Amino acid sequence: MEDMETKETDFEASGIGPAGPKTAIWPEGRIPDFQPHQIAATTQERDAPGFDPAANRMPYLQWYAPPRPVFGDKAPCAIVISGGGYDCCCDGPAFEPLVRVLLDAGVHCVNFVYRTPRPHGIPIWRPAWEDGQRAVRIVRSQAAARGFDPENVGAMSCSAGSHLSLLLAMRSRTPAYEPVDGTDALPAGIAWLLAMCPAYVLDDGLLGRNERGGEDAKLDPVFEPDAATGPVCFFHGSADPYSPLGSTALWRMLEEKAAGAELHLDAGRGHGPVTAEPFAQRALGFLRRVGALRNGGAPSPAPVQPGTHADDERAVTAWEEARRAGTERDLHVFVRGRHPAPSRQS
Repeated sequence: MEDMETKETDFEASGIGPAGPKTAIWPEGRIPDFQPHQIAATTQERDAPGFDPAANRMPYLQWYAPPRPVFGDKAPCAIVISGGGYDCCCDGPAFEPLVRVLLDAGVHCVNFVYRTPRPHGIPIWRPAWEDGQRAVRIVRSQAAARGFDPENVGAMSCSAGSHLSLLLAMRSRTPAYEPVDGTDALPAGIAWLLAMCPAYVLDDGLLGRNERGGEDAKLDPVFEPDAATGPVCFFHGSADPYSPLGSTALWRMLEEKAAGAELHLDAGRGHGPVTAEPFAQRALGFLRRVGALRNGGAPSPAPVQPGTHADDERAVTAWEEARRAGTERDLHVFVRGRHPAPSRQS
């Protein structure tokens, strides 16, 4: 893929965020469902003096510095996917401490900027899903050159970015676009996902905040795991207006139909990325449990709570009831042993 011409933003000049050239997602003139009001830029880029929308139409990838060399060619790679309501990509600064955690643990990281704001006449997520499937394929294509395992590519995301990353996780075998070149012969699946406060997943909040707080709401039928769906780790706060009942519903679906899931519910926390300290403990523990952090093929050990899947279901149901009563506490449900290794992608 060709590198795009780029200039340094305040975000990058401060030493925060990815650096180096941007990799265009699409060949010039081949962006599917192109709409001229959409751009591909972070909020830091968009708000910088002299920003030219016409010069920022192309979705792109931009790599962070290489991580600590821990895992050799078994190293994982995380695609970093911002939220912003499908109206912008705004989470870069908040993600920075979390990216540092992953880099220090030996995880390669690449920032993905998709098209926003919302399109006209098609689902709000459609152009971003097209960009996302293409981005996964491009990341996989660079694995040998950059020194990570193409079958150990996952994602870290927040809010609308988690909505998008869940589509990537669950619908990788449903083509989002017609092939444009040989890169599209590569798989579009991700092996694992760190999903913070997914938005727009329940039918009382498909375009905004949940009108009924997620109560008596159903999952959007667009979310249906396929045979390639890997394990997911959810992070959600009980006070989030994008209801945590979306995460509990998705957790149940993945436990029943796919590779399993992990659930971290924080009492009283609102919307947005988690802070670095709990993220480090929970995210790295999850990646060890599902085999994404492994040396020579052996995953690093990580604790799993005693009990059974039925015990987990009872604990989640009790948390939901306590939240309705305003008496909820933090709940952490670890993924159990049904997940496949990251190398199961095809």
